[in-house]
Amino acid sequence: MAMQYSGNLLVKARQRPFSGLLAGPQALTLPGYGLEPLFNGHHASPQFAVAQPADHWLLARPGAGSDAHPWDEAHRAAAAVQYSVYVEPDLLQQRDAAPLPAAPSAGMDRDWPPTIVVSPGWHLLDGFTGFHQVRGQATGQGTCIAHLDTGYWPPHVSTPRHIRRDLGYNFYENNHNTTDPGFKGLLRNPGHGTATLAVLAGNTLDLMYQGNQYSGDFGGAPDAEIVPVRIGPSVVHFYSSAMAQGMDYALGPSGNPATSNPANRCDVVTISHGGLPAASWADAANHLYEAGTIVVAASGDNFSHLPTRFVVYPAAFNRVVTALGATYDKTPYVTAKIGELEGNWGPDSVMDKAIAAYTPNVAWMKLNTIDGFDMDGAGTSATTPQIAAACALWVELYGVHYPAGWQRVEACRTALFRSAVPGKGSASYLGRGLLDVPKMLDPALEAAIRQEVQAGRIQASPPDDASFPFWRLLVGVGPSGSEEERMFETEAAQLVFGSRNAELVAAFQAHAAGAALAPATIARARQLLKAEPDISATLAARL
Repeated sequence: MAMQYSGNLLVKARQRPFSGLLAGPQALTLPGYGLEPLFNGHHASPQFAVAQPADHWLLARPGAGSDAHPWDEAHRAAAAVQYSVYVEPDLLQQRDAAPLPAAPSAGMDRDWPPTIVVSPGWHLLDGFTGFHQVRGQATGQGTCIAHLDTGYWPPHVSTPRHIRRDLGYNFYENNHNTTDPGFKGLLRNPGHGTATLAVLAGNTLDLMYQGNQYSGDFGGAPDAEIVPVRIGPSVVHFYSSAMAQGMDYALGPSGNPATSNPANRCDVVTISHGGLPAASWADAANHLYEAGTIVVAASGDNFSHLPTRFVVYPAAFNRVVTALGATYDKTPYVTAKIGELEGNWGPDSVMDKAIAAYTPNVAWMKLNTIDGFDMDGAGTSATTPQIAAACALWVELYGVHYPAGWQRVEACRTALFRSAVPGKGSASYLGRGLLDVPKMLDPALEAAIRQEVQAGRIQASPPDDASFPFWRLLVGVGPSGSEEERMFETEAAQLVFGSRNAELVAAFQAHAAGAALAPATIARARQLLKAEPDISATLAARL
């Protein structure tokens, strides 16, 4: 499938005062495009001053369409600006693997159904995440979570009791309607947001499954305020700009994307979507991290390693918690069965800040019903809101002890990872282990972490970017020194992460694992990259 985009471009201008970026004698102009801010939330944050030089992202809307390759158009536009800028296309993040069903398939049936009848809320109970054990200790009260997904179905009884529809926004259709319209068809996931929202903060429910009843709050953080943010109709069909703007919006949701209210900053962002790397996403992740907002994102899913078995973005970024999957029997959410859904994993560098929760066979609320559900929730979409909810509970109890900055994020992440329990599988698939909420909220653990933070023994995670060392190996250059080289690097990363060429992927995987590639292997990988069907003419010429 040819690389597609909205026609818009995302433009990064470095170290310029925002006050003169769009107006005045030094204003940035892009022939054929109108410019507007991309990150209004970041601009309104307390640490931002419009008169101080800083990096800024702009959304460039074309006056007319272009038939050029998206990256060729980005290079053409960058060359037309009066000073050096980074430009990336607003890509349609869309897989061309097997289409997803309306709801995730039941997935792996290993040890399912169990030999005993289980509760329809089994993942909440002792021996699994343990949310049910901490209900008297924390429920998310006083916290705010931004839910980036497909929207939701308000009439369903699982809708969180503290949903902030007044603060929500739809960045896919650019309106205030965060209701999932339920459109069916190829690459659509109607109901996905309704189901993940219930796992995150679902209301009090009575669920009956095979004669066994679950009564109580279904969501991990049922008393958190939830800001619904619709970024697309599917986990595999959305634009880069919608993800970037949705992440930034969490810095100060106001109900209006053109304004931002830092007083409403979300404590946690949950993202059950993912795609190819983008520099705009990296900076959005950095802004949230520096503001003290914890971001949890799904590692992604694949069918027989297609379109990729590597962790997708933004989950692959350093400063984002990667949500993996583990099955009912506590084994990794991976399978050798052809055409069956499994979770993504790797490279190993990503797994060090990854943690697993439970999937498949999680109760999955049904769109266009009042109280309908199936036991077919699957994919890392189901695990992400479990982990995000646990982070909200930690913020409720302990966030007050940390400044509104990266220290709060790192303290929560440290509690999350140190409390994880081993599963029945390798860290290559399960990261730090399985989510254990009671252990994560242990006061003694938090006291020890607080001492380490105060003593400076817990450091900030490295800033995120879209750099791609494999590209630098192929062309024999050092870290990117020009905006044009950074653009080459991002496109190369997108091509490799989306490649169907097993030989190219194997070379990248070996390099990511630390292997030294032979010169002949490097030359061959360079040829294979140049032969990728979606490559731009500009990048091919660079190769």
